[in-house]
Amino acid sequence: MAKIYLIRHGQASFSADDYDQLSDTGIEQAKLLNQAITTKQLQPDVIVTGSMLRHKQTAQYSLPNSNLAQQDDRWNEYDHQNILAVYKKEFSTPQLMREFLRKQANPTAAFQQHFIAAIEQWISTPESESDRYTESWDAFKNRVISALKHYAEQYQGQTILIYSSGGPISLVASYLQGLPLTQFIRVNWTLVNGGITKVIARGEAKKLMLSTLNEHNIFEQHNKKLITYT
Repeated sequence: MAKIYLIRHGQASFSADDYDQLSDTGIEQAKLLNQAITTKQLQPDVIVTGSMLRHKQTAQYSLPNSNLAQQDDRWNEYDHQNILAVYKKEFSTPQLMREFLRKQANPTAAFQQHFIAAIEQWISTPESESDRYTESWDAFKNRVISALKHYAEQYQGQTILIYSSGGPISLVASYLQGLPLTQFIRVNWTLVNGGITKVIARGEAKKLMLSTLNEHNIFEQHNKKLITYT
């Protein structure tokens, strides 16, 4: 039985121009993840990270032997900044987006509303008209599902740790639960930074099943302020 642990990166730098790096909170979350991995007595046969800095940093702070990790960009996040920029000109840069949100009565609620609308526009754009996007919805969906199947088939009977992002993890969860993949963002919005999702392959058919989703007990036990979502 293959066991795949999908680990979402620690909190990134949402308020900075360069989102793709762990914040101080993200580093603290990643260090606590080491305790969670130790408590579970996880001894991974394979360690994988996406190619994003926040993935590699989370692995570095949470796993002593992260230098042995494979890198696979199929586990990278969708390009949220590009998706937002296509959706609304005021979101074309992080700075402009922050200026727009500061003017809103409830910046958090406004961001969530516009973010979901931007994702829905991306998903509904036909492949033939998706040239404004760095990656189409179909391309994102297909690369993540192909990566999941690859590791389940390639490493049967082994334990695999994969450091990724909320988008790929929520897509995998939706896929395994038989939910419409176009609704993956509803799952994505609930995933915490540093949350652990477990996928197992059982039986002769090696059927993939979702065992746990978004586990983050380590943060609840130590410091609930470390429960973040960006």
